Amino acid sequence: MVPRITTPLTRLLPSTTTPVVLGAMANASGGDLAGAVSRAGGFGFIGAGYYSPETLRDEVDKAYRQIGVVNRESLAQKRERANLGIGILTWRLTELDQGSKPPLEGQDPMPSASSSKAMALVDEMLRARPKAVWLSFGDEQELVGWTRRIRRRDRELNPDLDVKGDQSLLLFVMVGREAELACAVEGCGADVLIAQGNEAGGHGHSESPPLSAIIAAVQEKLPSLKPTNAAGTMPPLLGAGGLSGGRSLASLLAQGCAGGVYGTRFLLTPEAQYSDLQKELLARSKSDDTKRTRAFDDARGTLGWPAGVDGRGINNLTVADYEKDMEMEKEQSDRAKEGVARRMERYKQAASEADVERLVIWSGTGVGGMDRIMPAAEVVDEITRDAVEAIQQAHSYVVA
Repeated sequence: MVPRITTPLTRLLPSTTTPVVLGAMANASGGDLAGAVSRAGGFGFIGAGYYSPETLRDEVDKAYRQIGVVNRESLAQKRERANLGIGILTWRLTELDQGSKPPLEGQDPMPSASSSKAMALVDEMLRARPKAVWLSFGDEQELVGWTRRIRRRDRELNPDLDVKGDQSLLLFVMVGREAELACAVEGCGADVLIAQGNEAGGHGHSESPPLSAIIAAVQEKLPSLKPTNAAGTMPPLLGAGGLSGGRSLASLLAQGCAGGVYGTRFLLTPEAQYSDLQKELLARSKSDDTKRTRAFDDARGTLGWPAGVDGRGINNLTVADYEKDMEMEKEQSDRAKEGVARRMERYKQAASEADVERLVIWSGTGVGGMDRIMPAAEVVDEITRDAVEAIQQAHSYVVA
């Protein structure tokens, strides 16, 4: 029998039996993976950053099947939310809204779903009745403004749910620097905080410190802030970045966190949206095979990310080409546009050929601690068991 770990996070999410959270990874953590993690006692997020409303609906339906929800109507009849989360990129919402950021002052003339692609995505997300929404990557106006719109729209679409009780919509907000903390706690009213260190795979701020350092900085500053969430309580803190297994979770709990957010580890599962070739490459990779770079966003043309944001992935030929071209373009600025076009065409060809030597494979530094592809439920169980074992071992060092 898998042990149960109880923390402030699991008390906030009664459906969970372990503080293991699946990160909201765009184009990687779809409905099958999110649902499998939630069904196993963790908490899964669908990474909807680049989804259309139609794609999001399909992925939510996959998650429903995993967690035993018949459909949206059955949730409405029970006046319940689904035990899963959905992650949104705030800068992407602004982009979908033709670059218009929600106002912070005065009345917000919230656009309708018929006139705003961003609100169409938000509406689809909220109609799914998720237990939580994950917001990240945006400036203060975007994070606070979109938070207000999401909470307001949730009240309109789900009037039967108690927004201050057990069926409230929980807001997870990720921070990568101490400077972002006040916005998350006081501006957004975060119910859960995620501190992401620079070891994390995928996107993050290039100036983020290591995970242990940002956890310490956040814990030092939190007592000086005034939470504005519905409960009026300080949000529990989760750690993200470079996690590999149960010892990582035990370490976070020992540092005062309420749980851990795992990304790369869940990419090595049948339910993840990565290809088999990508998963097999991750299983062979070592921690020093990863690198922070803008090479992949450059090659894919996904350059709308906020200033200072780059991504950590497996170092490959796409990175090598990018770095070589950057050196050349310093000397020959007129070659820049030509280089971008060439790199994008090369990446497009690699995508059509499933060439893993060039495709983006996001990965955190913890990849060296994982070498098996296994079902998501088994990953959740293994992390939990190993965390309990590590905690018990550490406790044996204490002499009364």
